[in-house]
Amino acid sequence: MAKDYKALGDAVIQNVGGEENVESFAHCVTRLRFKLKDEAKADKEALAKIPGVLKVLTASGQLQVVIGQDVTDAYDAILANHKLNAAGEVAAEEPAAKGEKKKVDIAGTMADLVSGIFLPFMSAFMGAGLLKGILVLLTTFSILPKDSTTYSILYAVADGTFYFLPMFLAYSAGKKFGANPFVTMAIAAAMLYPNFAALSSAENVNFLGIPVTMISYSSTVLPIIVAAWVQSVLEKFLNARLPKVVRSIFVPLIVMVVVFVLVVLIVGPVTDVVGKAIANVIKAALDAAPLVGGFLMAALWPVMIIFGVHWGMVPIVMNNHAVLGYDYILPLTVGTNFGIAAAVFAISLKSKKQETKELAATSAISAFVGGVTEPAIYGILMKCKKVFAAVLLANGIGGAICGVMHVTRDVMITVNGLTLPAIAAVYGPWGIVAIAISIVAGFLAGYFVFNDKMMEE
Repeated sequence: MAKDYKALGDAVIQNVGGEENVESFAHCVTRLRFKLKDEAKADKEALAKIPGVLKVLTASGQLQVVIGQDVTDAYDAILANHKLNAAGEVAAEEPAAKGEKKKVDIAGTMADLVSGIFLPFMSAFMGAGLLKGILVLLTTFSILPKDSTTYSILYAVADGTFYFLPMFLAYSAGKKFGANPFVTMAIAAAMLYPNFAALSSAENVNFLGIPVTMISYSSTVLPIIVAAWVQSVLEKFLNARLPKVVRSIFVPLIVMVVVFVLVVLIVGPVTDVVGKAIANVIKAALDAAPLVGGFLMAALWPVMIIFGVHWGMVPIVMNNHAVLGYDYILPLTVGTNFGIAAAVFAISLKSKKQETKELAATSAISAFVGGVTEPAIYGILMKCKKVFAAVLLANGIGGAICGVMHVTRDVMITVNGLTLPAIAAVYGPWGIVAIAISIVAGFLAGYFVFNDKMMEE
């Protein structure tokens, strides 16, 4: 039965305190995000009872209403029927808003910052990563030769996003920090400019006599993010002091020159050292205890999703790709989406209640086909704690195997049922073994441990 998104939206707006109480409104992959003028006017208990709402929580200065895979439909319905200040992304100053200092938590703020920077372009990033996986599959089975022009054309689509990653980060980081995103993009463009990049092979590179340590900025993460933050500080400083009549001319000029020079002399070399250190330290830790590290990473991944701190892994993963050419962290979690999907699918078969059957079935489809597990976690597993614990254990076993067998990936791939052939090509056979363990154990846990009383409790 089709959902009535208008009724859902009307009920949500009513229980957040009405249109007049909403300062800004946005959404992410699974959540409606409200910045409220007076949080006390929101009825969280009533919100949680609305059909279609999976969970309600407050984090990073926002009231977040978890909808799941239908969040875009709910968002559009609300905008179509209510006059709200729609914001695609959260303003940079929100985590430190006045009156909320006591509620700010570092982990939540960092997760909000990282998600605000990386989430906007994740669809393009994942699309390019999937194409890379498909190309690996085609070349592995000798369907498409690497020396063909067809391969070169397709590889340009697949690799272009990764090579020009600083450009994508520039726009989203610029907006997140409250800087002019197009000026940030201009700085990123200079970092990737061919003549500048060619200086890496030159000797005695200097700027006004100051020695320059040249690094490759293609595919990097940290330099442009730090540059965007520096830019935001400098722009605010200049805009507060320069006459309004000359700001539009001189602020971009000064910012572009000063920030890029700082990147070349300080930010680039320092973040290069930091990035390599982070990658090497984590890699050494996992190499020293692959069984424990793999188990904990895979088992705790759904728990990280609950608190939103899984976003903190994204820059580390991307840094691994830039520094090492591959990632060894997310491959540990390759089975988690499948284990969750299998568990809630089993619950949909086992439950005798139509509402639970429908919610579990749609959650299973979301996790298996789309790789989005929040509906399953918030809507089902958090209420069925014994099933959830069994799923975490099963996923941990798969992660331990991936850790011991040193499963890695050299491309970013969305992990779901549709990408299984590409996963097999990129992750290798032990990645598939981890997935199989999670599916079988997750299904058994869901079917034999679940009972309808869990949902009532």
